[in-house]
Amino acid sequence: MQPGNRITVTARTLKSILSSVLLLTAVSSYSTIPLNAAAVDTLKELTGGVSPSAPPQPFPFPAAGSPTSARSLTVYFLNIGQGDAAYIELPNGQNALIDAGPSRAKTSYLASFLAEHNVVKIDNVVLTHPHADHYTGLQYVFSNLTVANFYDTQADNTGTTVDETIRAKAQALGVNIVHPAAGDTLAWDPGEVTVRVLNACSNPVMSGSGQFLNNCSIVLKITYQNTSMLFTGDMQESVESSLVNEYGPELKSDLLKVGHHGSQYSSSDGFLAAVRPHDAVISVGAGNNYGHPTPFCLARLQASGAVIHRTDMSGTMEYTISGAYSGFSLDDSLASLRY
Repeated sequence: MQPGNRITVTARTLKSILSSVLLLTAVSSYSTIPLNAAAVDTLKELTGGVSPSAPPQPFPFPAAGSPTSARSLTVYFLNIGQGDAAYIELPNGQNALIDAGPSRAKTSYLASFLAEHNVVKIDNVVLTHPHADHYTGLQYVFSNLTVANFYDTQADNTGTTVDETIRAKAQALGVNIVHPAAGDTLAWDPGEVTVRVLNACSNPVMSGSGQFLNNCSIVLKITYQNTSMLFTGDMQESVESSLVNEYGPELKSDLLKVGHHGSQYSSSDGFLAAVRPHDAVISVGAGNNYGHPTPFCLARLQASGAVIHRTDMSGTMEYTISGAYSGFSLDDSLASLRY
């Protein structure tokens, strides 16, 4: 501005200049664009040399991996055919395997999945109950990986000796063997993840009855960041009824691993009314000889409002809990493999 020049500023002009500077100030707080120098000089002259306030600094977001960053818990429901196997990555970096499916082969889907994910050690292995479609894969696990803890029932399946062979193998390797009881809490990730045992046969029993062994299943409720998952093994309606009487609304879970592959003897109306799952996962083989999942079970799950997910249709499924988010994404990295 040249000396001696007279400036005439109307109220409307001043308001316009002020608005422009305020807008530029707001923009500068979210970008590296400097304030318009001419506008600032003009405002100084009009306001007696008083500079506008310095723009506020952007809020610093936490860097990835910082202590305030949310850590995730991820569950893979494995497409291992007619059986159960769920692999869990815990927030503290440890892991867990709940059941291991029906194949002991090094070429099995379980073996391929573990190799693909560079798993050489499993901190927590759970055998829900001694049926072949749940324990056979443990022959591969104990022979090829390091296992820290083995959670097992004390139910002996008199119809086979394979369960005894697996248990002897774990003992010979020096694995820490735990027989959890209903009411126990498992220290997988203390302070972060709650793992409650709701059912188990913790005392020695022997039986060749399929129903009896199913009802010996270790049942776990796993909770992280206000999201809960209920793993039920092959428990049937009588145990479901007992759990409803024992725990009532405490059974509420966001995700239900459906009992006994969707048989007609599991997922009763009363049990589903207590659990109220948003998602229901059925681990089942395509074209199995049992007719699983049965129309009866599917109808009950649909009536409960649960979204049904099936390994025979979707393959391996990945469920992640991270911060305020929890949900599924397809794990297609092993899509070409077959069980």
